[in-house]
Amino acid sequence: MVFSLFIASLPILISAQDVSKTCFACASTSLRSRWSLTGLPPVPDSYFSSCDDTTSVVTTEPCSGPCFTLLFDDPDTITSGGTMQATALVVRGCHSTLMQVAADRTSSTGTYCEYDSNHMAANSKGNIVSIKMLMEFCSSSSCNNRPAQNGYTQNPVCSQQTNNNLINGKPLDCYECTPQPGKNCWDSKCTKKYCMKQVISIKNGWQIQKTCSNINIYGIDNYCQTFDLITNPGGMAVKNRYQQCYCKDKQYCNSTPTHRIITVIMVTLATFWL
Repeated sequence: MVFSLFIASLPILISAQDVSKTCFACASTSLRSRWSLTGLPPVPDSYFSSCDDTTSVVTTEPCSGPCFTLLFDDPDTITSGGTMQATALVVRGCHSTLMQVAADRTSSTGTYCEYDSNHMAANSKGNIVSIKMLMEFCSSSSCNNRPAQNGYTQNPVCSQQTNNNLINGKPLDCYECTPQPGKNCWDSKCTKKYCMKQVISIKNGWQIQKTCSNINIYGIDNYCQTFDLITNPGGMAVKNRYQQCYCKDKQYCNSTPTHRIITVIMVTLATFWL
C-alpha cells in the first residue's frame, strides 16, 4: 500500500460477540492510495474491491450496530472552477467496526441519512474544495446498498441533516478558516448542523482546517478521533498525526486556541469544545 493508517489506543466500545446482522464491507478501489480523503480509520486491504454497485459486492462483515455508507464526490477531480469531472467514491461497512464507537442516531424508518451539498474537504494536495457528501446508517442486514452513481437522489432521500440542527433555537455558527502557523483564526464563519475541525501534525508544525458540515460520520454530536497518517509524497514515507472533531454543544465550538490544539492532538480521544 502507498500509505497506512494506525489507530492509537482506541477504546473498544462494541463487543465483538454481540452481532445481529451483516453489512456490505468495501471501498472504491481508487481510495487504496488516497484513504486520507475519507477521514476514516484504516480498513483491511480486502475492502478495496468493486463497491459502486452492491450486486457485485461479495464481502460482508458481522455487525452489532448500524450498517454504514459514506458517499462523496472525488475531491481530486474538482477543477479550479468547481466543475465535477468524475464519479463519486463510496465506503461501506459496519459502523461500529469502522469507527470503534457506538453511534446514537435512531430513526423510526430504520434509516438515518445526512447530506451536505457543499461540504468543504481537502483534496490529495491539501487544497480545500466543495464536494457533495452523504452519510447513511441503516439497521437491517446488507441494507448499506445505496448505489454510488446517482446515490444522492436515491430513496430514501436524506433529510436528517435538518433534524436537531439548532442550538437553543438558533442556527449553529462555526469558524471557517485555516490558521497560519502559531496563530488561531476567527476571521470568517459558516452555519450548518455541526462545527468541525481537522488537525494534521506535520513534523514540527501543524495544519488546521475549521469549517462546518451537515454530516457527522461518527454519529455522536461531540466527538474527536485521532490516528497516525503515513503518506508518501515523492516516494518518501512521512508520518503525520491526524485528528478530526465534530461538535454542536455551543456556538463557535471549534474555536480551541492553538496552544490547546497542540496539547490535545497527542490524545487519542480528545475534546476541543472547552
